[in-house]
Amino acid sequence: MKKSSQSIMSKYSDKSMKKKSSAKVSAEDLPLMANYEQRYKGMSKEVTKEQPKPTLDEKIARRESLRRSQKEEKCESKRVSVEINGNMYLLGCTENISEARIRKIAALTNDILSNTKENNPGLSNSKINALALIDACDRILSLKDENSNLKTELMYYQQKANLEEERPEPTPMELLANEKEN
Repeated sequence: MKKSSQSIMSKYSDKSMKKKSSAKVSAEDLPLMANYEQRYKGMSKEVTKEQPKPTLDEKIARRESLRRSQKEEKCESKRVSVEINGNMYLLGCTENISEARIRKIAALTNDILSNTKENNPGLSNSKINALALIDACDRILSLKDENSNLKTELMYYQQKANLEEERPEPTPMELLANEKEN
């Protein structure tokens, strides 16, 4: 390889560094060869730049803010102890889901599991759980179908009511049809 002042190898080679070090050139004057980044869970942190070290007061403030946020999270959630299929579970409830709703869900789950266990006494717990899940999914699909049918029926009656409101007077054809029926 031919050495020239323009080649990259000569620019960053050990010989050129020794020549520059004899001229008392600092490392800050040299161009960076690469900019390294450390990526972890979607966050990037540049490694080549020095991060300022936090002071003791900043560390204490950050720790206190973390503790406050954890306390606020603990205050928002409550723990509810429920029994499902003979096992005790500790479930968390938040503002969106109340304790009573969690107890209803647990009671329904326990009911589905116990019914499946009674109908299939020789099966293992894992198979009973799978059958109970299939039963619950079947119930969900049946309720969705029923909900869809009720929505369709509701739209039909709403359109029928809108049509009756729009023309309160019967048309001449309707009058003739009514006369013939009477």
